[in-house]
Amino acid sequence: MESLLKNAKEYLIRSQNPDGSWGNGDPYICARILNAFSEEDTPKDVLDKGIGYLVSCQQDDGHYAGKTNMFTDAANTAYPILVLNKYAFHKASKYISTALIWLIENQNEDGSWSGRNKNKNLYTTTLCLRALHFYYFSGIARYKKGVEYSLEYIEKMNFYREPVSHVYSPIVNLKKIDRLDKKTEERFKSYATRLIHTSIMGGQVADIAYLLGTLKALDEKEDSAIAEEWLVSAVNEDGGFGKDLYSKSDPGTTALVILAIGNEF
Repeated sequence: MESLLKNAKEYLIRSQNPDGSWGNGDPYICARILNAFSEEDTPKDVLDKGIGYLVSCQQDDGHYAGKTNMFTDAANTAYPILVLNKYAFHKASKYISTALIWLIENQNEDGSWSGRNKNKNLYTTTLCLRALHFYYFSGIARYKKGVEYSLEYIEKMNFYREPVSHVYSPIVNLKKIDRLDKKTEERFKSYATRLIHTSIMGGQVADIAYLLGTLKALDEKEDSAIAEEWLVSAVNEDGGFGKDLYSKSDPGTTALVILAIGNEF
């Protein structure tokens, strides 16, 4: 496993763009990849360029501007807030403080955070709550309203009607802020048991990684072992991972697999 992760990180190092970004340059994806790295095992110039690119995406009003329509502005802002702390950016930093203020000021009246894709409201909202919780904003009324929105939404949510990418994040984020109830946790585990087998049959690497990382966050052992064993067999020759068995490696999926195996969602 150590060799697999080492090769995957070397693939990420090789795939960094000249400007310090990865892939299409979305802050969310760049934050994910920086999260998969550590200062101990990553060349300093790679980290410096990556962090430099990430903070260059921040706009004057505090939010991190997306480069594609894949992620909402709120998600592109919340994930860097969480990851930059790993590299000594604290709450007093202008990159963090102005982003937190932007999140608070751009919450919807119903307590959610949204963007171009309304189906990602819960995905985005719980990620924003996690960022606020991490920096001790969990006592404010806006945070509590966001939690209420999320708990009401997920109680009615049919996991099987959503892409796996829309399901895993709310579960992980609610777990991280200590608001995931036992009933929802067990409902997700039942869903994951079924989806792991169908996703393996379909060669869906990214979906298996989403499920594995979430199950590990929930301290589930049996299905995690099945998912991890299969992922190890899904690595491409270049050390990276594609979204499925038939795709070439891409940085976002490769970082996702590293984080899932390392229980670092």
